[in-house]
Amino acid sequence: MGGRLHSHRRGLATTFAVAALALLGTLAAETAAADEAADHAAILKAEQDWLAATESGDRAALERLLHPTFVNISPLGGMRNRAESLSAGPPPPGSSQTLTELKVRTFRDSAVVTGVNRYRPNAKAKPTDVVFTDVFVRTPQGWQVVSSHNSIRPAPAER
Repeated sequence: MGGRLHSHRRGLATTFAVAALALLGTLAAETAAADEAADHAAILKAEQDWLAATESGDRAALERLLHPTFVNISPLGGMRNRAESLSAGPPPPGSSQTLTELKVRTFRDSAVVTGVNRYRPNAKAKPTDVVFTDVFVRTPQGWQVVSSHNSIRPAPAER
């Protein structure tokens, strides 16, 4: 009888250990999903903050958002570093920009955002859709953009 009881206890211990590991795995997966969701939210906020800082000429906000190695490639192929981007003035009065189709993919301490920036130089102008890819890195100061590449999206008939 003692052998059967010992075997039963060992079986219960094994079952308990497997259940505990499964629970820990579930908790770890839930924590990772929550962390990823928080990262996505922070990165999307950084995109909107970047747009707002650009529109208002908020240099302090831009300095926080643009990584020291930042490089921007314009739709026409021009390249600007961080210093050149910081010294660029705000867009013309009456212009507007709206970010749409935003998708975030995270890879530990880096992230890629793709989307469309609908730009109008003034209220009466036809909008131009600029598709972009932005690369962010996690730093002690938070998420910062290191690279931005922009292309003008052709009209639907031209795609």
